Amino acid sequence: MKPPHHLELPTELESIRPLIENSLLPIYKLLPFSKTTSLFDSKFSGSAYFPYNITYPKDIDGCQMAMLAQINFTQLNMELPFPKEGILQFFISPSIYRSKLPIEEHLFQHYFKVRYYPQVLPAEKLNYDVPLNKKVEYEPFPIGNEMALLLTHTFEPVSAMDYRVERYLKKPLSYYSTIPNDGKSIEDLYLEHYLGAEHKIGGYPYFIYDDTRKSSPFLRRFDTLLLQIVSNDAQNIMWGDSGIIKFFINEQKLMNLDFSDIYFIAEQYE
Repeated sequence: MKPPHHLELPTELESIRPLIENSLLPIYKLLPFSKTTSLFDSKFSGSAYFPYNITYPKDIDGCQMAMLAQINFTQLNMELPFPKEGILQFFISPSIYRSKLPIEEHLFQHYFKVRYYPQVLPAEKLNYDVPLNKKVEYEPFPIGNEMALLLTHTFEPVSAMDYRVERYLKKPLSYYSTIPNDGKSIEDLYLEHYLGAEHKIGGYPYFIYDDTRKSSPFLRRFDTLLLQIVSNDAQNIMWGDSGIIKFFINEQKLMNLDFSDIYFIAEQYE
């Protein structure tokens, strides 16, 4: 899918259109809806796909993790750098989702786990007797009920909170002048339209506070948003106090199907 020939923009942002269009990245928006799913389906929460020879993930303290999300690339039509086939799973420990900290960061998969199965096995080769497949035992889990996922492919400009916004727009949003006869600033308008706060794979992230990668060359290597889940009362999704969950990966490692090096960060309001 190619970027749109003409990106729809608020009139007040037309003066910086070339800069905005230069930042476009593909994004796969995820729309969750309540439905009983199969072990193979893309979903939030619910029962996970598990081959017989795979053990259920536990955190470093020996506690069983719960499945946050499952993405079946074989069912989807995603483009590079994302896989064309296989199943990707995200598990998190109760010690993380019970946390009251405003920012929760992890680089080592001690309290979360990302698993990728390059080949999808038939149903008769799966393990149906998995403890947390039957019921999430820990409360409160951030996703209240099992939900299937619909996926739409589009493009989005750099989000207002991504550290690269200054690179693409040449200067901080706060430097742009106030909109005449309106009272709003360009920064206000950009925050209103391009916050990036939605469930998605790819594209640009949303940060409640600051992009933690901005001042860290080490963290900037995590340049691809692998999964973002935001709090949404209507969907019964709530991370702490209206928080957000993000998993990042390096693009080259993603293309190599190497999911061993993941940056996890969750935020919530203080």
